[in-house]
Amino acid sequence: MDESTPNAYDEVSYPGFPFLQTHPDRLSTIATLFGMTPAPVENCRVLELGCGDGSNLLPMAFGLPESEFTGIDLAGLPIARGRAMAEVLGLKNVSLRQEDILQFSACRGQYDYIIAHGIYSWVPTLVQDKLLEICHNNLAPSGVAYVSYNTFPGWHLRNMVREMMLFHTRQFPEPSQQISQGLALIKFLGEWKTEPDLYHSILGREFERLAQRSEASLYHDELAGTNSPLYFFQFVQHAARHGLQYLSEANFFDVQKEVFPKSVVAELDKLGDNLIDQEQYLDFLKCRKFRQTLLCHQNISVDRDSKPKDLGAFYVAAPLNPPATGCEVSSSEAAEFRTPTGASITVDQPIIKAALLHLSEIWPQSTHFSDLRRAALSRLEKDSPSESEATRILGRVLFQAYAAGMIELHRHSPRWASQASEKPVASPLTRLQLQSQANVTNLRHVSIQVEGALERQLLLLLDGTRNRDALLCDLGKFLGSCLKNMEPNSELFNSTRHAMENLAVDLELNLQKLARLALLIG
Repeated sequence: MDESTPNAYDEVSYPGFPFLQTHPDRLSTIATLFGMTPAPVENCRVLELGCGDGSNLLPMAFGLPESEFTGIDLAGLPIARGRAMAEVLGLKNVSLRQEDILQFSACRGQYDYIIAHGIYSWVPTLVQDKLLEICHNNLAPSGVAYVSYNTFPGWHLRNMVREMMLFHTRQFPEPSQQISQGLALIKFLGEWKTEPDLYHSILGREFERLAQRSEASLYHDELAGTNSPLYFFQFVQHAARHGLQYLSEANFFDVQKEVFPKSVVAELDKLGDNLIDQEQYLDFLKCRKFRQTLLCHQNISVDRDSKPKDLGAFYVAAPLNPPATGCEVSSSEAAEFRTPTGASITVDQPIIKAALLHLSEIWPQSTHFSDLRRAALSRLEKDSPSESEATRILGRVLFQAYAAGMIELHRHSPRWASQASEKPVASPLTRLQLQSQANVTNLRHVSIQVEGALERQLLLLLDGTRNRDALLCDLGKFLGSCLKNMEPNSELFNSTRHAMENLAVDLELNLQKLARLALLIG
């Protein structure tokens, strides 16, 4: 392959993001729950197929310095950008290569975790076969592969919209024209009828969805030359032909049929006890459009026991808010804990209330299950259960909460500063990303949007050389220079002047916020 030959991803840069669901910690956690013994996250080999500019892989390499990361992509310009970032960060444990998947050899060795996000549905059958061949030939015996793909029945609706856009945009040679004209067509088709019917309601919702997408993602996803959805059972059959079996979805919540009413679960059970059939019926029920499937070798014995698991091997974290009126842990009074998304869990057992209260106080930090049990028991004044009973109760309730998406389980506990030091230090990756973009990756492998020029400037200044006085001085100079370029007494001018007047108070609040966002290192 001629590496100087550009492809569509060279012509229109695809936005890169971290994908938490692809992190080795997530893959290891799911595999462990199903009875596997995957490689330790802190010392593993990871391969990402279609890595783009490394926006997903580089933060992993930064956070796991003893692990080894390899990424390949057909497009040269994204690889060049990723290599430049790796060099600036001094990352020696990551290799990004411009390479055709079809040329990837089994001789390259085995990887504990293989990631293929956003490829399978967008490449020809020959490349799909090669992708799964790599997942078999290059996956370690206890390894886990992640493959995402578009699914029916949900994509029947989206395919209809995509095909109409492709027909309309065939006459426009420039990507920018194709994007704008594709959106204009769907908007027109969805709006023209004065009394909306189901068809036009679907078109209207699709236009709203597409209008929120970035132009690059719209161009490479909906307007791509190849986009081949399939049914879940067909993907599983394809994987089986390559010696791979279905393990789970990357989001454990997605495989829980118990989220439906008991009557619905009973009907699903009547349709058959075959796991793959059950998952396919769930797709029918949900009108699923996209899957993020985990695969392992066919000879692996997978433990699919639905009973609560022993959580002694895991770290626990939870973005919970305790009751506004307080939580009396020693009583049997019910207490409701809520997540930022509005989901809630109500508990009345003292040991559970104590554990959830502790998790809410230390978020976003995680704690080992044994330490959580110890912290919960220490909060109880009387009638506390034995250690073994506490383990049983906590394991049962926390596993149920994890299955419901209320708490997080981890095999690896990343470290960052829980509070700002005398001379605070923001992640070097964050400061590098801020030089060219507003979205940064925190130390939890989550994308964070930095809001406002002041917060951005503060992060850029946190290189470990400045104490509070120096930060106040430099931030004051920054705001002063901003005021010079503003219209006096304008709304922006007045808000900036107010920020200067409250700089000392707001600095500490902002530093605490950055620590809570996992953007500061120790």
